Amino acid sequence: MVEFEYPVDELAERAVLGAMIKDPESIPTVLEHLREEDFYFETHRQLFSLLCKVWKEKGKDWDDTVLKDYLEKSGLQGRISMDWVYALAQEAAEGQRLFKAIKRVKEKAGLRHEIAQKNQVEYSHVKDAIAESLAIIDSARNSEVVASGLPSGFVDLDRLTAGFQPSDLVVVAARPGMGKSSFMLSIVLHLALNKKVPLAIFSLETSKKQLALRMLSMFSGVPLQNIRQGLVRDEDWEKIVNASLELSSKDIYIDDSPSLSTTELMIRSRKLKQEKGVEIIFVDYLQLLRTPYRSATRQKEIAEISRNLKALAKELEVPVIALAQLSRQVEQRSDKRPQLADLRESGQIEQDADLILFIHRPEVYKKHPPPEEEGLAEIIVAKQRQGPTGIIKLAFDKDTTMFKPLPSSDSKRVKEYRPEEDFPHEDWDVDAWEV
Repeated sequence: MVEFEYPVDELAERAVLGAMIKDPESIPTVLEHLREEDFYFETHRQLFSLLCKVWKEKGKDWDDTVLKDYLEKSGLQGRISMDWVYALAQEAAEGQRLFKAIKRVKEKAGLRHEIAQKNQVEYSHVKDAIAESLAIIDSARNSEVVASGLPSGFVDLDRLTAGFQPSDLVVVAARPGMGKSSFMLSIVLHLALNKKVPLAIFSLETSKKQLALRMLSMFSGVPLQNIRQGLVRDEDWEKIVNASLELSSKDIYIDDSPSLSTTELMIRSRKLKQEKGVEIIFVDYLQLLRTPYRSATRQKEIAEISRNLKALAKELEVPVIALAQLSRQVEQRSDKRPQLADLRESGQIEQDADLILFIHRPEVYKKHPPPEEEGLAEIIVAKQRQGPTGIIKLAFDKDTTMFKPLPSSDSKRVKEYRPEEDFPHEDWDVDAWEV
């Protein structure tokens, strides 16, 4: 019989604490990844808390005399001796060893949490779940659009998806130049301006200044190119000023840090949720995020990023809208419509996502597109965990890069989507995907 081994790594915990003692400048790095409860041994948790307090109050300039003073004031000297502290300093992990030790402590803490969750019995009477469901249905039936979640602003899409649901990971994928960021900003403007929804944008590719220019163009109706070049007439300037005043009053929070780890994203998202009450989070885009630790393959790294985004949505109970890049293989086919297999680097994205939307603009691939394809965009609902798939047609305004609903007179705004015919994906060749 295989003996069960409880997930604890005492040496890794000691190595991390030793690093904090020996080099206080390492404490911010440790705090980025670990919390007090991640340590298993009580004395380790107590020392970790004490070291954090010393660092917070004294900064990096303190020595063993200061630490001894704090130890005496804390009343912990009966459990933690300075001799033990000196011994830990000799076990300090440095450089890559520190990151590995942090990872080990975090992994073991995660496993202990999973065990605790599995052993915890949580139940509720069915009447509670039914009451919650009735409230959702009643809210939806009294709404003009059947959307129990946050609406995108596109009526046909919201009818098909019922809006963006709390705890859902929504992936919006397309090839470069199709308008992923524009589609995101079109939704952002609707939520912020029309629904007064506080929201956050993590833009790893585009600066906050560029995002602001695009939103000003979309909202004012003044062509983006004119704004960038300063070719603005007096009447247009008035529109831009009015747009800037309106946008400035809305709860739109932008973080344009270019290199962000999933850990940093989760920490900042928690803070935005707690302090600003954000109800939806946008990430532009998924493949630019990094993991705290280098994975063996790019596929595994993307899989971890995907899982973390889904975990974030569940933890904060908000929709997380993640943009994603599709591989070049889309352009090597005669039918340029995206397929689920085109999601770059990992099938884990398809597994984690509750809703997958593809953006397809036929005119992008044609030098002289027919009139009926000019300014036409297809939003392909390729996967929906709780509902049907389908294809929604929208208008795309090239001047302002804004997506808009088609006129209600257009009878072909929505069409059926049959994945078994249109989107075959047998064996995924990861090595052939774009990196």
